[in-house]
Amino acid sequence: MDAEFENVVAHFPPLQFEDPAAQRATFAAMRATAPPPRLPEDVETHYDCSIPLGDGHHVPVRIHVPRDLAHDAPTLVWIHGGGYVVGTADEDDALCARIASDIGIGVVSVEYRLAPEHPFPQGLDDCHAVVSALVDAHRAGTLALLGTGKVVIGGGSAGAGLAAAVALRLRDERRFALAGQILLYPFIDSTLRSPSMTSFADSAIFNAHDAEVCWEHYLGDQRFAPPVYGSPTAATDLSGLPPAYVAAAGADCLHDEAVDYALRMRAAGVSVELHSFADVPHGFTGVAPWTTASRRAIAGVVDAIRRFSGLQEISPSTPALAAAREE
Repeated sequence: MDAEFENVVAHFPPLQFEDPAAQRATFAAMRATAPPPRLPEDVETHYDCSIPLGDGHHVPVRIHVPRDLAHDAPTLVWIHGGGYVVGTADEDDALCARIASDIGIGVVSVEYRLAPEHPFPQGLDDCHAVVSALVDAHRAGTLALLGTGKVVIGGGSAGAGLAAAVALRLRDERRFALAGQILLYPFIDSTLRSPSMTSFADSAIFNAHDAEVCWEHYLGDQRFAPPVYGSPTAATDLSGLPPAYVAAAGADCLHDEAVDYALRMRAAGVSVELHSFADVPHGFTGVAPWTTASRRAIAGVVDAIRRFSGLQEISPSTPALAAAREE
């Protein structure tokens, strides 16, 4: 384990996914006693926003926008992690606001429905509806807060899995509107067949048993022969997908499924940037964002979003990259 993470891992509260409702309550109690995140002063966060779904359901979102957002600014759709069963959009407020400030873009964070109460494809439908509204609509109502530029999708863990699934679904719908995808330590293989699922079965933060339980909640019996949009590694054709930035965590049971997906996209002609961060645990950018590896990864994310969006290359004065270069 990377020395900067040893203390983090040793004191990280134990997680369980057998009872997602109980784990959500534990997280809520932790957030209630934790100090609020420090957000950039130049970014406004709009809560209580929503995007309508065709079945009458409204998908809650929160929107982070710089006060001086350009009319034609790009938008990042961000999807939180949590094994498809736990997690909330507010856990990523600091990251989303930082990206909005550093790049000068709008960031839409999706509060999708969680399994097992809402199994596949309900959470996916929520994320797909938000992206569809952005790439198809004229930015009316809530979306008028955002710029009219390109759309990038991203997320961590299960959020990366949902981002990958949305990208596949849009491609199959012949809607080639996404400018890029950000996949941080993606949770995308319900068959649990990757080598690291065995070699790192007892990995810190999230292990092979946790993965199995989460897939059971999300896909049920389908996990053994999964639908493509439920488990993106089941896709046999990865051509035509948007460019990707993929980060794998070296001490993570999910490591090899991230690497395999990135290399398969590359073999299919997709432009892919793959980083394997040695000796760091699952979710490393979230559990310890101050560490060297996390700062490097987040700087890479910021740079990738800029390039996918057609903006100028990131400058050394940008906070995210400057912090990384100091190391």
